[in-house]
Amino acid sequence: MKKLTVIMTCFNRKDYTLRCINSLNETAGLLADWRFNYVVVDDNSTDGTEDALVELSAAAGTDICVLKGNGNLFYTGGMRKGIEYAKVHCADSDGYLLANDDVRFDSASVSHMIADMDAAVLVGATKDDDGRFSYGGIRYVKGIKYIPVKPEDDDRTCDTFNANCVLVPGDIFRASPNMDEAYNHSLGDFDYGLQIKRLGYRAEVYRIYAGVCNKNDVRGTWNDTTLPRKLRLAKKEGIKGLPRREWYHFLRKNFGVATAFTRSLTPYIRILLGR
Repeated sequence: MKKLTVIMTCFNRKDYTLRCINSLNETAGLLADWRFNYVVVDDNSTDGTEDALVELSAAAGTDICVLKGNGNLFYTGGMRKGIEYAKVHCADSDGYLLANDDVRFDSASVSHMIADMDAAVLVGATKDDDGRFSYGGIRYVKGIKYIPVKPEDDDRTCDTFNANCVLVPGDIFRASPNMDEAYNHSLGDFDYGLQIKRLGYRAEVYRIYAGVCNKNDVRGTWNDTTLPRKLRLAKKEGIKGLPRREWYHFLRKNFGVATAFTRSLTPYIRILLGR
């Protein structure tokens, strides 16, 4: 019997979290030779998520380990905590699935992806409610400029990924470092994929979509061009924005000092120009 460890983080999205796990349980039902367990980091939710996960674990016989956060982990911090736990307590797993709890997984598609897992990281791309590509693989084409990599592409190799659905073979997971502690919310998954690539491992987008996940709404964020410049700047420097220290660290680590120096200014220019 093979073992798959699913790692996700959540905060006050009880219905989404339960729906996500239930859809993955349906996937497990299609794979007779696989056993699933879940490592879920609940970042101090106040909507009953933790109790609901405990109930689901008992009622459905689902192996769910709930790790408690302090409310300040955010996405990358939560995933980092889950990965850290899995490296110690689930070290014998054959595969690890990094998942976002707002993905509505297609059970058949994910079962095919798991069955086809070999020596490469497989990225399960998602579509939005209208059937358009939303998240998946990333390929850099010139400097920090990148293009999305989709299941319908002829070349599905990628440099990194959005970690909405990423299947990492056991050997690669154990050999790879955790998500960088420099990041709180965004950039952690991009950086994680680039770390895996630097170790010499291959990543590719799987040939069929893994499920549905709508893109994050830019309204009310630092990318919202209808907001005043001063407010956009404040939001950019917030934890869920693009804080300058984290952005500079990402650029310097992955693209070099010269790129970090020049491209770290780009977001400020965008805000100044109203773009």
